[in-house]
Amino acid sequence: MERRCFACGSQDVVDTGPLTVHGQKAVVRVDSARQCILCGNLEITVPQLLLVKLYPPGVRYLTPERRARAQGRRRVRRRLGL
Repeated sequence: MERRCFACGSQDVVDTGPLTVHGQKAVVRVDSARQCILCGNLEITVPQLLLVKLYPPGVRYLTPERRARAQGRRRVRRRLGL
């Protein structure tokens, strides 16, 4: 399989060694990643279990407005006994 950079399409992609990525919610140790030499794009694979811990199903796509609407619908259902 031909390896290309997702961002720029270049074939100049190298494998990088163990990395520690610091984020707002967690610090993730990544065993392997790929980096484009041309644009510097870094592509990492985060373990699925960690993603589920950080973003439980159904939460990752909720913006504050959607969350407020969903909570409002739940309140109405509780009041109506549905």
